[in-house]
Amino acid sequence: MTVELVPTIDIKIFIDDLQAAFRRADGKNKFRTEDLPAFFAKTNATLLNILADKKIVGGAVLIINDETQHNKLSLFFVNVGSQGKGIGFAAWQEIERLYPQTKVWYASTTWDDRRNLHFYLNKCGFVAFYIYERREVYLGLEKVMKS
Repeated sequence: MTVELVPTIDIKIFIDDLQAAFRRADGKNKFRTEDLPAFFAKTNATLLNILADKKIVGGAVLIINDETQHNKLSLFFVNVGSQGKGIGFAAWQEIERLYPQTKVWYASTTWDDRRNLHFYLNKCGFVAFYIYERREVYLGLEKVMKS
């Protein structure tokens, strides 16, 4: 399987996939759909589709700081039905390859999501460096690439 990242062309499909990936157990969206385009614009986010064998299977929202090279993996998802196949890890490796100038990557995840914690901490090499609460308890994560 070939995993690659490409710039998002259709933001509506991207948002629909993102909403499906982050949908709560009660069926409600984690994010308000109407807020996402404004968030992307305000943060100057880079939206990337994750492709596996040329099919969209997920996405990433990156916030790149060209001055400090302290960059953020703001949102990262693999579509339901494509999880557990190594796509997320391959996509993360591709992100690292695409942004070799990065000094530090930041991310966050809810503290009680064992699957995400395993992915970020054990697979990708992030470390937890703070805890914060915003309706849910989150762990702030970082991965130092170079000093």
